[in-house]
Amino acid sequence: MLYWLKSAVKKAPLIISSISLVFMMLVVVVHVVGRNLFNAPLYGGVEIISLSGVVLISFALGYTQLQKGHIAVEVLVTRLPESLRIPLAVFALVASLITGALLIWGAIDYFWDAIIKRGSYTLVLHLPSAPFRFVWVLGCAALWGYFLYDFIQILRRVK
Repeated sequence: MLYWLKSAVKKAPLIISSISLVFMMLVVVVHVVGRNLFNAPLYGGVEIISLSGVVLISFALGYTQLQKGHIAVEVLVTRLPESLRIPLAVFALVASLITGALLIWGAIDYFWDAIIKRGSYTLVLHLPSAPFRFVWVLGCAALWGYFLYDFIQILRRVK
């Protein structure tokens, strides 16, 4: 049971990001075909792509952190002695945790603003913006969780 849950948590951001990317691709195809062949582009196509991009980016950030795919200065870090690498990694992860916490705080404030204020809708399709802002909060929280997981792994390696 625990293995299944751990596997689902690791693959959920990838699956959500992939679905969003495929959806964006289909909307672009329909938009371009409609514009070029029928002289009638998809109404709100650019807005749909933008909202799908929010879903894609918010979950892709966390998955990239899980896969250790973010940019790292490997050339410099690999030449440092082991006694300097670990404190540097701890410092980088503490900075990432603080930055991620600030990002979550701002995202929650942005989401709460959409709930409280009337008229918080998208411009063309008039969709409520709160669900997409909540997705951004979830993506930021997932990224912060992966930072925390990496931080715990480094602390375990130190002991």
